Amino acid sequence: MQLFQRILVPLDGSTKSERAIPTAVKLAKNLGSHITLLRVVEIPKPSIENPPKPMQEWIEEAIRQEIEAAETYLADLSPLFEANGIDVHTIVRSKTPEQDILDVVDTDDIDLILMSPHGRGYQDFGHECLSFGSVADKILRRSPVPVLLVRGEEGRVPNMDGVTRPATAG
Repeated sequence: MQLFQRILVPLDGSTKSERAIPTAVKLAKNLGSHITLLRVVEIPKPSIENPPKPMQEWIEEAIRQEIEAAETYLADLSPLFEANGIDVHTIVRSKTPEQDILDVVDTDDIDLILMSPHGRGYQDFGHECLSFGSVADKILRRSPVPVLLVRGEEGRVPNMDGVTRPATAG
């Protein structure tokens, strides 16, 4: 049995989280791995226990729009993997990033998590900041499978050399 046949790439929609994509493509291409792209959406929580009907309708519409935007985001990234002969699957979840990542690891038989340690929740403070980011830290501590963190500052991010880009219409 080969290692790393099912790789999970959690993305939060930020360019920092997308720093993991070139490494994911290259690794999956070299190992013949399947990629699962995960996007966890943030669902607004009402400030009151039983919101009135108009507020509940607003919340439901906000949830629908967030899920639709997340599905579109992942669908737009999928051709990059497919153009490189990589089987890609997308999942949208809505609990918490760490809970959803670990749930997908269990339900989809993931054997490697590949992610950027600094997604949307991380602020650049230069070299003084030694944190991995709260989500990455929680995943590192709780993951039952190996976690590969792809770090990189602007200009030092793994590049897309050797990666086939999807053909564009036009």
